[in-house]
Amino acid sequence: MTEDELNYDDIVDVWEREKDSAQPCALPKNFYERLRNYIQELKEQAEDIEMPPKDKREKRIQKQYERVKKIADHFFKERQKKVVLAAYHSSLGEKVNTENLIDRELELLEEISDLLTELKDLMFYGEYKPRTQGEVNPEEERVKEEGEDTSKESSSEEEEKQQEGEEGRGQEEQSPEVEATEDQEASPQKDSEQNIVKQEANAHEELLVHIIEDVPPFVDVDNAYELRKEDVVTLQEDIAKVLIERGKARKVKL
Repeated sequence: MTEDELNYDDIVDVWEREKDSAQPCALPKNFYERLRNYIQELKEQAEDIEMPPKDKREKRIQKQYERVKKIADHFFKERQKKVVLAAYHSSLGEKVNTENLIDRELELLEEISDLLTELKDLMFYGEYKPRTQGEVNPEEERVKEEGEDTSKESSSEEEEKQQEGEEGRGQEEQSPEVEATEDQEASPQKDSEQNIVKQEANAHEELLVHIIEDVPPFVDVDNAYELRKEDVVTLQEDIAKVLIERGKARKVKL
């Protein structure tokens, strides 16, 4: 084995350091390339083994191949999670530690940070960068197609209404009794719609809570949170209950 090759112990060591560190750990030289080569070598050896393996050596190779793939997958997920989190903080204007990131990881961090910044500018200030000439936005194309379909449907509906108007000119207008009956028939539907609105409103109830311990930054589908001790904030009920159960907050009674 040359100095450019990895072995099983090398990979386990890097994984252990990565999962125990809050920041991306320093990687051996050309780590990703050497890891790919090592996995490919094990894969080729495992493919030559008839199943089930016949002896201890073949069993060891098969088991080692599966373990290395699993460790590599866990390592990559842990590493990229840190890169994405660093990109989020960078988009907020915070200084992040990038000394142990390789070039491609730095590029990924900058790309994600730029996208988050552009999204924030678009949502809060209405700013955006024009696309280059000839570039098609799939969303705009979809809206355009839906608009054309809607226009066609509107024309068809107008023609049908015109025909119905001509056919109904000779008929007598409905009596007040008929109109009243229709209103009565429609009222259960209105009641049902009101119940649905109430249910949707209850699904988004909020609680006022007092933060009693610092909470690590986290993000849900709607917001990013940075909660500190002694904060008094209004949170969605499901998030508030989780913090209360974990001893991070208490409900404020009004």
